[in-house]
Amino acid sequence: MAMIRPDVIVSLELYSEGGRQEATPLDHLGCFFEYEGENFECRLLLEDVGPLLPGAQAKVPIRFLRPDLIKERLRVGSHFGLRESKNIGEGIIDSIPR
Repeated sequence: MAMIRPDVIVSLELYSEGGRQEATPLDHLGCFFEYEGENFECRLLLEDVGPLLPGAQAKVPIRFLRPDLIKERLRVGSHFGLRESKNIGEGIIDSIPR
């Protein structure tokens, strides 16, 4: 099976209060990446990270469903939010693989 290449690597923190009530799935989590006032569908690629509990901090690769809509706008050091039906976390962009 081919490995999915991430669009961005981030340092993120899931909120311990007001966010998810349970751990993420083992392999990936679909959610919205809030950046510069817009929402972009993404997948947290968790196969090598494992499930994340509320309050967890981790370096996580992310793949966008439509990278053409966001990738050129991303900047290392920029802040972002994560959202499902409510805000679940936030983080900083560490690197942007080319």
